[in-house]
Amino acid sequence: MTTEYLLFFMGSAIVLALIFSQAATLLRIPMIVGYIFAGALLGPDILGIISRQQIASLDIVNTVVLSLIGFGVGGELRLGEIKKLGKTIVTIVLFEAFGAFLLVGTVSAIFLKSVPLGLIYGSLASATAPAGTVEVIKQYKAKGKFTTTLYAVMGLDDIISLLLFTISLPLAIILLVGDTGGESVTILSALGTAGLEIFLSIGIGIVVALLVIWIAPKLHDRVNLMLFALAMILINCSIAEYYHLSPILLNMTFGIVLVNRSKLMAKKVFNVLGEWSPPMYVWFFVIIGTRLNVSMISKYALFVVLYIVARTAGKSLGVFLGGTISHAQTTIKKYLGLALMSQAGVAVGLALAAAKALEAKHLHEYAVQIMSTITATTFIVMVIGPIFAKIALFKSGETNSLD
Repeated sequence: MTTEYLLFFMGSAIVLALIFSQAATLLRIPMIVGYIFAGALLGPDILGIISRQQIASLDIVNTVVLSLIGFGVGGELRLGEIKKLGKTIVTIVLFEAFGAFLLVGTVSAIFLKSVPLGLIYGSLASATAPAGTVEVIKQYKAKGKFTTTLYAVMGLDDIISLLLFTISLPLAIILLVGDTGGESVTILSALGTAGLEIFLSIGIGIVVALLVIWIAPKLHDRVNLMLFALAMILINCSIAEYYHLSPILLNMTFGIVLVNRSKLMAKKVFNVLGEWSPPMYVWFFVIIGTRLNVSMISKYALFVVLYIVARTAGKSLGVFLGGTISHAQTTIKKYLGLALMSQAGVAVGLALAAAKALEAKHLHEYAVQIMSTITATTFIVMVIGPIFAKIALFKSGETNSLD
């Protein structure tokens, strides 16, 4: 993508996003739905302002925003508040993540007549994208026990998803290729890799947070503080990319340590980053919209519907069972599952990793199918997910908006 073309796309994306977000507000639906539809209009299937190859070249936006999202979610995980909900959060996270994994995995295996593909789809389904839900929370100024639980669940279930994926993918490839040798070594290697990635992400996040806590108080100017905080986020992005770590987990750890070791400094950092980040979020959701592919959705229409229904049912049932066992409040048991529909960066990134691994084993058809299905489901749930998140937040009674 040439410089002038990239600048045109970025500018027109913001203009259209503003127009569509206003329309969304008039329809009383979350603004990010408007951003996504703006992207669909600019995408290859409608106006064709941007091609699929050009969309792929903008992945850096995805990485940066996922890092900002992880940092923001981490900043909401105050240990004092989480301790009050400790048993509830852990139980709900385990049940909703594994609920989606088991239900989607079973449905996929039966429909596609393939246990290996069931393993892959199940692991992808367990991830929840916090971006859409976080924006809805901000728009409606939600705050309370339900919202705190929601932040914690969104922040923690991606860890389980990453672990499930790193175990499921090599096992699935073994089953697809039909190699009966060295299976246990591969699976043990996968477990070791997952553990190492999680350990490194958390370790680096802690080190960066302590560095910021030490240096930031010496920066009294708001602009300098913003530049420093942004620099650390971008450095974290580069570390995550280079070592193939999760930018969400790394920056989430950064945010958790910062807010729990220095609440005042955390408040200042989040405030200054909030002044810079809005355009990045707009581009992020617009780019999701550009991924709309009508032919893919029509080809895998039935499976796309089954995947979405099974994933939603798995998470909702998991929340209800986990909430019941841990004696969570009624609103959490009944409505939290509705706020966990969104699926974006993590699932798409893992799907891309799965596709590359399958291509390396000359399993092209499966690679295309996985990318097509996850792209289609991501587009759909990123449109309807924020709407259901809004319903859940209003049902919880924790919104501070008359809308």
